[in-house]
Amino acid sequence: MSGNERDIQKLSPYGRRSWTMTTLGKLTDQRNITTITFDMDDTLWDFQAAMERALELTLERLRVMAPGDAARKLTVQQMMDIRDEVASELGEGATTQEEIRYTAMVRTVEHVGFRARGAAEELYRLYWEARVAGARPYDDVAGVLEALQGRFRLGIISNGNNTPQMVGLDDVFDFTVFAHDCGFPKPDPHIFEFALAELGDKPENMAHVGDSLQSDVQGANDYGMVSVWLNRDGAANETGIVPHWEIRDLTELLEIV
Repeated sequence: MSGNERDIQKLSPYGRRSWTMTTLGKLTDQRNITTITFDMDDTLWDFQAAMERALELTLERLRVMAPGDAARKLTVQQMMDIRDEVASELGEGATTQEEIRYTAMVRTVEHVGFRARGAAEELYRLYWEARVAGARPYDDVAGVLEALQGRFRLGIISNGNNTPQMVGLDDVFDFTVFAHDCGFPKPDPHIFEFALAELGDKPENMAHVGDSLQSDVQGANDYGMVSVWLNRDGAANETGIVPHWEIRDLTELLEIV
């Protein structure tokens, strides 16, 4: 099945199947799109892989620092679960990603019963350095962004803390909005409103591309933007959230704009 024929394969809340690309034609035929915004993590770069690798290195170091059963039995998944617990307690958007990750490191060290002073700081620093070192854009990103430049204003709307420069995308975007800057994470409409204030544009003239149905698609839909779900893994949509468009890689975006 080609990108132009791929069906989103999800019933809308109104019982209507979402349209195929062929049915809709081009996104720009439907609306006067002047701005395209992108999520960062797992949209423009493989955050999940870099994060897991950084945690593996951090865990290896922790096991050297704190030899014993507790550290030996600790897994990367447990470290991710601890981070998610901290984020839930502190509130995504109410604090920085750095504070969430550092607090998670403190709790991880406590989890294995290690009390050495400075251990969490050392592990946090190791994690951060490893994650930054592993930050690379997906192979399809640079060419697509180059093709879009000059035709649209390009921006970032992200809940994360990775800047375009950190993944080698310097001088590409006209503006960036991060949850820690405005205090509101996606899908909260305030973060999209914050971006709109930067532009002086209208929501209906903007399209947002992201990998998360909850954060990116729902957020864009609620704010009146065109939503484009970047579903790189071909995951089933088991939610009631219906994107205007679904693409499997970023090159397909060029087919609809």
